[in-house]
Amino acid sequence: MTLTKEETIVYDLIRNSPKKITQLEIARAAPELGSHKRHEGYMTTESTLREIRQIIRDLRIKHSLFILSDKNGYWIMKEREEAVKYITRIERTAKAAAKAYYVTYNAMKRNFGINSDYFEKQLTMFE
Repeated sequence: MTLTKEETIVYDLIRNSPKKITQLEIARAAPELGSHKRHEGYMTTESTLREIRQIIRDLRIKHSLFILSDKNGYWIMKEREEAVKYITRIERTAKAAAKAYYVTYNAMKRNFGINSDYFEKQLTMFE
């Protein structure tokens, strides 16, 4: 596994933190990470939270590193049970968000006659 310089910096900060570390703490500890090239498109001498989230996403997906997070920050998974709790929590969050979108879709459909194949196919999940 070959990490980029930026990925190595973020991974080391998370791995070596004695507690959960927040995006803001990472940004302050590593201002050289810069901004997200695609979405922010400007040069800065400070790290942006969007860039840090992208690096963490890459560490999780491209490199299969066990980085978990909650409202208190990021940490490296040590036990399988942590992953189970994490997935249970994000599943609850995803279901709540999807249900809220579906309620909005239903109101738009009822009031304005707008239809969506996607929402119609997902209908059974929310009823």
